[in-house]
Amino acid sequence: MNRNESLAEECYSTIFGDPWYGSSVKSILDVVTKNNSKVKIAPNTHSIEEILLHMWSWTEEVNSRLCGGLPKEPVMDDWPKLSDFQKLSWAELKKQFFNESKSIINTIRNFPEERLDETVGIERNAPLGTGISFASMISGLIQHNVYHAAQISLLNKCI
Repeated sequence: MNRNESLAEECYSTIFGDPWYGSSVKSILDVVTKNNSKVKIAPNTHSIEEILLHMWSWTEEVNSRLCGGLPKEPVMDDWPKLSDFQKLSWAELKKQFFNESKSIINTIRNFPEERLDETVGIERNAPLGTGISFASMISGLIQHNVYHAAQISLLNKCI
């Protein structure tokens, strides 16, 4: 298995599969009800829907970079406004995230292995995720999704 396949498999496992640490993102989201997805447990916190939109926006941005796009803030924004997506049901929001996840897994699988060590962007900008290798960016997205999936799991249990 080459590095692309390994990274693609790790991404797949965390979103759809059976990761060693516990539940996949999909299995966590599958138990979140429409009503729970909207709840904010305290002022200045994010709802599960808002966290999912954030995960979707960064998955889309990383996919764009892997396909040759210049690094930038996500088109949807770092933390998209839920009001911009009010026409989408909870099921449709999940479907959009899962579709983008499938897309990036295919992109990773087909990304030229010899480019994995190339630098994304010109300089290190941690909030923008630049100045690191493509491989590190992919690993960072995987970590990002696992981090937020854990938040979603805890929020859902608290609600």
